[in-house]
Amino acid sequence: MSGLADLSPDDARLVLSIMDSHGYDELKWTQQQALSDGILGTDNHLLVAETGNGKTLCAEAVVKKRLQSGCRAAYLVPSRQLVGAKRETLQEWADGEYTISAGPEAYRSADVVVATFDSFYRAILRNRGDARSLDLVVLDDFHEIYGEYRGPEIEKSIAAAMYEGIELLGLSATLGNPETLAEWMDATLTVSQEERQVPIRETAVARSGGSKKRDLVQLLRRQRDRGPFLVFNFAKSWLESRAEAVARAGVFADASERDLKRELRQRVQGVVTDRLDTLGEMLSKGVGYHHADLPQNLKQWIEQLYRDGEIACLFTTTTIAYGFDAPVQSVVVADTKRFGDYVGVYEYVQWIGRAARPGYGYSRGDAFTLCAEPDEVRDHFFGPDRELEDVTTHVESDGQFRWLVLELIASGWDQSHEIEAFVKEVLYWSQLEPVGAWNRERDPRDERLTRRLRETADWLIANEFVDEADTARAFSTQPLGDGAVEFAFNSFVSAQLSEIKTFYDWIAETPHDEIDPLALILQVADHFEETISTSESDITGQFAGTLQEEGLPLTEAGITAGLITGFWMQNTSRDNIETQTGVDSSYLSSHAGRLSDTLEATRYLFEASVDARLPEWFDSVVLRVDRGVRGDEVPFVENVRGLGRHRVRALREFVTRSDMVAVESDDDSTLWELLRQFRSKVDDTAQFERVLRDQVHGIGPKTADRVSQFVESADPPDHSRAVSAGTVPDARVGEGSGGSSTLDDF
Repeated sequence: MSGLADLSPDDARLVLSIMDSHGYDELKWTQQQALSDGILGTDNHLLVAETGNGKTLCAEAVVKKRLQSGCRAAYLVPSRQLVGAKRETLQEWADGEYTISAGPEAYRSADVVVATFDSFYRAILRNRGDARSLDLVVLDDFHEIYGEYRGPEIEKSIAAAMYEGIELLGLSATLGNPETLAEWMDATLTVSQEERQVPIRETAVARSGGSKKRDLVQLLRRQRDRGPFLVFNFAKSWLESRAEAVARAGVFADASERDLKRELRQRVQGVVTDRLDTLGEMLSKGVGYHHADLPQNLKQWIEQLYRDGEIACLFTTTTIAYGFDAPVQSVVVADTKRFGDYVGVYEYVQWIGRAARPGYGYSRGDAFTLCAEPDEVRDHFFGPDRELEDVTTHVESDGQFRWLVLELIASGWDQSHEIEAFVKEVLYWSQLEPVGAWNRERDPRDERLTRRLRETADWLIANEFVDEADTARAFSTQPLGDGAVEFAFNSFVSAQLSEIKTFYDWIAETPHDEIDPLALILQVADHFEETISTSESDITGQFAGTLQEEGLPLTEAGITAGLITGFWMQNTSRDNIETQTGVDSSYLSSHAGRLSDTLEATRYLFEASVDARLPEWFDSVVLRVDRGVRGDEVPFVENVRGLGRHRVRALREFVTRSDMVAVESDDDSTLWELLRQFRSKVDDTAQFERVLRDQVHGIGPKTADRVSQFVESADPPDHSRAVSAGTVPDARVGEGSGGSSTLDDF
């Protein structure tokens, strides 16, 4: 077979075995070129090729060859959503002979660890599971190094692997300066000239001068036979209104015969908001949308609906720009500019690369770009002459450079020469230019690096992140330094060290009894931008007045803190939240989840402070923010599988309002006590469970059985920590679930 003739018999058999596991009967031109370039050798390698031209098979061959030699490997992908899919692909040829695993424990024993770039960086920094002893690291979707979100971790991961002498294999579809990157990685470079397996026709569609929504409707109606469509948009609000316009126009109304509106209602706990109700109507008309604020279960469901052909047009931000493998025939780029400037060419190429991926039977894909200047857009984005941006270092800024040095010191690179040696493996070092603007000669690289490291160390010392040893050229982290690194590694917040220091100082300087949940949530929302997108003009006058009475600013942080503590944590229904506050609650669970994660990570900053201690209510408040429940409901959602905020609210509403068996309640009665009292007044366990099953919305036989077992347990649950959460109001049992609890309860 062509491409195998130059390989040794063992290598040829290895490649054939992987081809057979996937059902391939011949090598593509890119694969032949990579094999001829020695990709199976032991040197670092960077393979750049169009989507669908066989990069993955090359990587699998390299991995399997290393495994046959007794080596271990890590296969890195951009996001957690891709980890499972990649693991399944690798297992197709592992066939029980090799262990392919994911998760932190995989580093200890797995033959191949499938992980994200950021988790690998943390593992190798701390040598988790002896990660530094890995023999090979595969960098899939290497072009993610462009981005500000994952780019820094990818750059630092590569530096860490090179520092430890680990072999690297990078796979990329788009790179503007592959030669520079290969030189940095000391890698053999293969740049395939093979065209994309399924070609994409690029078309610039001129704006009409009217609304972009109308232009999109007209475009999609004209090109309807080129669906399914994936439409990329810059802003969440834009994509929702555009998707609604297309749905109302009925362009894809016959995409499905299923009642997707009803199915959405079944998937959403609690009352469906107007926004989610509209989404259900749109889905039933063949149109959906996808962005980061949608609840995770809805995002996954919508993705599956699209894959199954139940919706024909999906509007999205960049949340599925990478790794989304679905039967997309055409991509529409609705926004070519971001804050007045063109988006990156590399971004555009990735977006349109979602179209007509191999395996879906398309002979051609389409990319339609809606724009005001078609000629300019063609010159900038289209065709073989487009100029991809160069990949540049992510650690040049003071903020990122300080983080890098602090992470190294906190992870054991505490000698000055070790820090310097690590930094010299980062792309930053290789891109230090000897000549500046207008040919100004700069100091030698070593001098400039030494000076910058000294300045960075001085800043970290002055701000109490690190100490410098008096008797050695070494550093150690202060408690704040350790806390900052733990905070960063256990949250999804991209905060500057100066912002973390300000928050830390607030913890240390505020008297312990003045740090209540409301104050903490306000500070976290403000410092780390974990806020709900709203403004004073969006909220009701009553809610605004209450916030002012409580001394909360009418900012996104203040509104978020008031909404979370006064309503969400009181298990107020979503429709009542909207009525009383004016805030759209459709995505409140997603916002609350991210806020809860950030709150949880602040424990490391509390623990770092000698002048502060972690509040006794901390764990309960973190859980309540995440789950949206009252204090005495915490034991139920913690211990009874199947109970969330909607079902536990229904349970409370039934037991306090039912006229079947009267219970006596007062302001101090907990849900467990009321249910225990209710249980004592019915004949037996079977009747108790039957009443719950028949009378409480959402409670089925299994959940009723679990509730019964929990209520009949010998000892009452310890909910004291849950209901003593400082000034967070706990709506009284007798007030029901109608959302009558507000910030007036403070």
